[in-house]
Amino acid sequence: MKEATMALSVSVEALQLQADLLEDAAYRDDGLCVVGIFGKSNMQPGPLKDSLVNTLADKHIFSLLGGAEDGGLADSSIRAFYNQENRVLYLLLSSVSDSRQLLRACQSLSAATSHSDAHDFWKGLDRQHCLHLLYMFSVCHVLLLVHPNHTFDVTYDRLFRALDALRQKVLPLIRAAIKDCPVSKEWKLNCRPCPPRLLFVFQMNGTLKSGGNPDKPKKHSPRRRLQHALEDQIYRIFRKSRVLTNQSSNCLFTVPDPVGALLGQLRSNCMLGDQDSTPTVSGPRRYQQMRRSAQQPSSSGELSGMSLGGLLVDCSLKEFLWQHVELVLTKKGFDDSVGRNPQPSHFELPTYTKWVQVASRLHQVLISNSDDEMAELAAKVQSQVKVLEGFLDADTKFSENRCQKALPLAHSAYQSNLPHNYTTTVHKNQLAQGLRVYSQHARGVAFQRYALQLHEDCYKFWSNGHQLCEERSLTDQHCVHKFHLLPQPGEKPDMDRNPPILNHNSRGRSTSSCNCGRKQAPREDPFDIQAANYDFYQVRILTKASYLELFCAVFFPQVLQNLEKWGLSFEVMQIIHSFLT
Repeated sequence: MKEATMALSVSVEALQLQADLLEDAAYRDDGLCVVGIFGKSNMQPGPLKDSLVNTLADKHIFSLLGGAEDGGLADSSIRAFYNQENRVLYLLLSSVSDSRQLLRACQSLSAATSHSDAHDFWKGLDRQHCLHLLYMFSVCHVLLLVHPNHTFDVTYDRLFRALDALRQKVLPLIRAAIKDCPVSKEWKLNCRPCPPRLLFVFQMNGTLKSGGNPDKPKKHSPRRRLQHALEDQIYRIFRKSRVLTNQSSNCLFTVPDPVGALLGQLRSNCMLGDQDSTPTVSGPRRYQQMRRSAQQPSSSGELSGMSLGGLLVDCSLKEFLWQHVELVLTKKGFDDSVGRNPQPSHFELPTYTKWVQVASRLHQVLISNSDDEMAELAAKVQSQVKVLEGFLDADTKFSENRCQKALPLAHSAYQSNLPHNYTTTVHKNQLAQGLRVYSQHARGVAFQRYALQLHEDCYKFWSNGHQLCEERSLTDQHCVHKFHLLPQPGEKPDMDRNPPILNHNSRGRSTSSCNCGRKQAPREDPFDIQAANYDFYQVRILTKASYLELFCAVFFPQVLQNLEKWGLSFEVMQIIHSFLT
């Protein structure tokens, strides 16, 4: 294949479409080693990871200025470069951990974005980054973690524990996705060609660069001491957090065992001491004797390779990586299990075609969700992403704990000095008091969500038997009943209904007179004009007529019968009747 074609990088989605173009017939039956590169970058002009791949391949593959190849977006993406001569496929992950992507993400946020919306935006990018990392840990043999300084970032420990938990959740889904791929049963069972070996590359500052002849490194140089200190620190952190265990097949990744590597070095030194014919060399010349084929060394003055007890210490970046690639290409694999009874882990060296088939299936399930056949599996994977929140979203966890503790205090402030039934105005004043207490204690991104919950809780408390009727009488007095409904025509009051059916009552009474002022009677406080000017007087008239009808029906017939006995004339009875009516 032409050199110009080999120097082009493509997206992972395009690998399957270009499988026949990228694969030369002379290499079709050979296995390949997949090397994934991820990490963080500082505010330097060019991304560290991009320049690292260019150094490893001795070609200008990735643009250091960023262009159309990454889409100009803040989303995570994976670019691929296939080096057929060396049988190495490089996968480069770009995410929000890179300064270029971070700048794009900040530019996409507007000034009007709320705190909670901005937090959801960043957490979405983090989840996307984790899914891309899970993909890398599922298809690579070797992974390079690149860091812009020489201090280990302990947040990686939490990130790897989150990825391990997510991987255990989605393993059945990944098995279902690759069950028809032409790979071994061990690959289908473990959903990866082997437990990937994780290597670390740190960028050094100028004070730690070793001077002098690189072929004669200082035995106790600052660079050597720093490298050994980082090896011990990283291994100890991962062992204590159970990211690394004795059995490498159960881990998300493996690292070379430093104790075993030191014993191997000791045996090698003893064997070299007995062989007088072989001269002792150091530096790149020593590695050139170990390599299967001659490779041109490339200098990396600002990068320090750390292999956790690897064979080479003072070497170029390319030599540092190639000693691990050689173990893959020679099908030896990684024997990183430790303990009394270490169990060998599975290992498979796939051809390019087989690897592309598995990688494309995993990409559709974990990242792209572009295949209708895989849509159901992809939806199930997305539903399992919530397991990451307990590991990565510490801000939300802290905020929720604070807000949950503040809610009971706010409820107490709302209910203090409340009557049994109260109006909307009292409810709003007490709610404002509860919100003031809540805002004094609640913090973080969950503030708004729990504030809405406080609104709902207080409204439920008020409307559940504590809401006072809001109607006022014509004399501007509140109805004393709790919230109720008015009876319909012909309907009787019912206290057992919810809400109850009652007439308004302010417990106010007054004395009213008829139009002529001849009669007076007490009356209830009216709530409408009809009750004030018509209903009361209508009730009085009906009451008077009822009494007259009763009198006439009972007494008037007897009066007529005893008219002569009483000594009254009929004309007198008519006068009495007209007077009463």
